[in-house]
Amino acid sequence: MNDRQFVKIGKFRIGVNYPPFIVAEMSGNHNQSLKRALKLVDLASDAGAHAIKLQTYTADTMTLNSKNSEFTIKDKKNIWNNQNLYSLYKKAYTPWEWHEKNNEICKCKRDGLL
Repeated sequence: MNDRQFVKIGKFRIGVNYPPFIVAEMSGNHNQSLKRALKLVDLASDAGAHAIKLQTYTADTMTLNSKNSEFTIKDKKNIWNNQNLYSLYKKAYTPWEWHEKNNEICKCKRDGLL
């Protein structure tokens, strides 16, 4: 493979002849706390991540607010058992307003976390 075959994201080159590019997933692990979200950015950076992936949506863009069984989690081993998908997505979403603050923090991290 030619050394010139790569994709560039920010200042990072990604390809067979380059080190792995590590993306950390924040998901809903912030528990609706901006302070916790920013701590997760710190932890991801400290662990060696090059980027943070944010899932930004609202419950309305993911599912219907329905109590029908098709929209309810039925798994006794699941912590979300008997909850509808709408309420789950409402608890887990990342507010759009957080992006700017997350981006500011990322720029200050090692090598400019993306």
